[in-house]
This record gives sequence, C-alpha cells and structure tokens, in this order.
Amino acid sequence: MGKKSDTPDTAAADNAATAEARIPESGEHITHAYWWHFALIYLAGVMAATSIGRITPVSIALEDELGLSLGQVGLIASSVTAVAAVLGLAASVALRPLDPRRTLIGGLVVMGLAGLLVSGAGGFPLLLGGRLVESVGYVVVVIAAPVLVLGLGDGGRRTTALAIWGTFMPVGLALGAFGGGLLSAAFGWRASLAIAAAATLAMAGAALWLPAAGTRQDGPDEGPDGEGPDGEGHGGGPARGEVPGDRRARARRLARPFALGAGFATISATIVSFVALYPTYLHDEFDVPTAAAGTLTGSVSFAGVAGGFAASVLLRRGAPMKYLFTAALLMPVGAFAAFGSAGGLGISMASAVLIAVTNELVVATVFAALPLVVRTSADVGVANGVVAQLGSVGSLAGPPLVGLVVTAADGWWAVGPALLVGCAAGVVLLRAAVGRARQA
Repeated sequence: MGKKSDTPDTAAADNAATAEARIPESGEHITHAYWWHFALIYLAGVMAATSIGRITPVSIALEDELGLSLGQVGLIASSVTAVAAVLGLAASVALRPLDPRRTLIGGLVVMGLAGLLVSGAGGFPLLLGGRLVESVGYVVVVIAAPVLVLGLGDGGRRTTALAIWGTFMPVGLALGAFGGGLLSAAFGWRASLAIAAAATLAMAGAALWLPAAGTRQDGPDEGPDGEGPDGEGHGGGPARGEVPGDRRARARRLARPFALGAGFATISATIVSFVALYPTYLHDEFDVPTAAAGTLTGSVSFAGVAGGFAASVLLRRGAPMKYLFTAALLMPVGAFAAFGSAGGLGISMASAVLIAVTNELVVATVFAALPLVVRTSADVGVANGVVAQLGSVGSLAGPPLVGLVVTAADGWWAVGPALLVGCAAGVVLLRAAVGRARQA
C-alpha cells in the first residue's frame, strides 16, 4: 500500500519538474522564432528599398545607351516613391482587410516582375511605366511589413523590432547603390537590374516562411484583457467610449497618427535634402570630384544606420520617446557646421555623420511609436499608411524647397536655418503625437 500511494506522488513530482525544466526552452524557442520571423520581414523591407538606390550607379549607362536626359534619369530614380507620396493613406485603407503576410509577398512579386520589365526596357516610356508599377509593390511592402511586425507580439521585443525596422531605408539604399554599382560594372546595367529583380522574387519565396495571419508570438509583456502594454486597448474593435461609424470620433483617433506622420515628413525632408545637396557642396567648397563626393555622401548616409540600432537599445532600456524626438534638433546643428564653409573638410564630414546618425535615431523612434499613437489595432495599418505617405511627401518636397532657400540667400549657410525651422516644427509634432502614452 505504501508503494502504491508513493508512486503517483513521485510521478507527479517528476512530471512537474520536467515541465518546469522545459519552460525556459519553450521561451527560448519562441524568442528565436520571433527574431527569425522579424529578420525575414526586415530583409523584405531592405530589398524593397534597394529599388530606390539601384538606378543611381547605372544612370550614365541609361543616358548613353538609351539617350535619356538627366531629368528623365532623375525621374526614373525617384519614381519608386511616387505612389507612396500620393496614395499611401488610400493604399493602407485598401489593404486593411487583407492578410498582411500575403500582401507583403504580393508586393515583392510585383516589384520583382516590374524590375524584370525595367531591365529589358528600350526607352523612357517603358522604363518609367515599369518603375511606377514597381512603386505600387513598394508601397504595399512598406505598409504591410510594420503590420506584420506588430502581429508578432507585444511588449519590449516589439519596441526593439520596430526601431530596427526604421533602418531598412538607409540599408536598402546603400545596398542598392553599392551592389548595383558592382553588378553593373561586372555584367552591365541590364543584367544588374535583372539580378536585383530575381533577388526580390527570391525574397518573396522566403517570406512564405512567415507565420500565417493571426499567429502571434507573445511574450509575458502583453497587457490584460488583450490590451497592449500602453493600456490603449489594442483589441481590434472600436476604442472605448466610441460609437462605430462616428466620423468625428475616427478623426480624433487619427489625429495623433497624422501628427506623427507630419513630424516624420520634416525629418525625411531634412535627410533627403542633405543627401541631395551635400555632394554639390563638397564639390563647390572643397573641390571634391563629383564621383568622390557622391561616394562620401553615400558612406555618411550608411553610417547613420548606427543611430537606428542605438534607438532600439535606448528604447529597450526605457528611454522616453519624447527625449529621443527632441534629438532631431541636432540635425540643423550639424547642418550649420557641415554647410558652414569653416573648419575644413574634416569638420564638415564629422557634422554630416551627426546629421545621419541623429536622423536614423529619430526615424527608428517614429516607427517604434506607431503602437502608441493608435487606440485600436484596426487603425495600425492606416497609421502606418499616413506615416509612409507624409514621409514620402517630405522626401519629395524637401530638396527643392531647401534649394530655393539656398538660392534666395545666395549661400550654403542658409541650409542650417532652413532645416532648423523644419526640425523645430517636427519635434513639436512628434512629441505631441506620443503625448503621455505609456511605453512598453
């Protein structure tokens, strides 16, 4: 009898010990899967961003072989962001009811097929048409990807992942420019574009490994009752105290996403203006050859990626987003020195690095703030569309506006004051967007 009574207890104890020992392994497995899936999403964004930079290294070949003008080449290079600038919000609303995983894969497929079309184009109309189709795929990818990141789970990992996601653009631009240069030098411009298109299609195949819609990899940081860690009710239904279909209530819900997007527009305008104007400044003020000036600017821009990863670490450790947004004021400070024609090339380059690093730190924080500026998970896609559209508008409007200021002032010194006005307004908007929301 004694043995019979001890056996169940011993077995239960052994089972409990075994289950307890397996808990860390299960947690490690979930964490490993989380970052593996995030890596696939991140690489999809990087691959999409390479399309913006891959035309630059083949621009001379396009002019010589197809007889294109400099203006036509510039339009082809920038047209990938055209749909995002005009239809980013509309695209986010249209994509909202669709499975973001399938949407991401579809966007990559569209980009890959359009890239193959561009690689075989024989003139400007087909080139531009192919790039506009590629732009449709691009906006689909950049809208679907953050939604997928949010779907992986809540808490600190989500904040870190969204901050890292904010670095996809400079990484993609650098890979597109440098990789495109190497491939075009070795195989010609058509082959380089075809290889890039094939790589995009391969990325679409790899994205099939992403978890299906609705599969979450939550950690212990999710709030009670399905709420996010900020307590804002990320449950997918109408926000508390709101009548479904009330347009004014919806407008109030989207006020913070629009403030975030408008602030992001000023940050995008600042960095794109810097990238567009800095090579000319280096050539005019320091007699740096045009090709070398472009390479130096590209290197500075890529160095800024460190700011995005720094933001992910700071946010993970609880740094308030408001303080990181305020760091945007360092960009015009850097511009005063970078375009000040004083201190020599070394001071100018060091100040340019400050601009790039600060920009990426703020951009990463913008993406990490997405969950905090919405009151319901149903609005996350729309908020992401607002940020994508307004950011693209800033990218397109920034260089010509700052260029006009420099021309009117008849000096490069005007870059600093122009960027100060924009960044100051941006800081106010970004800080207002997050308000008093509680971070994970």
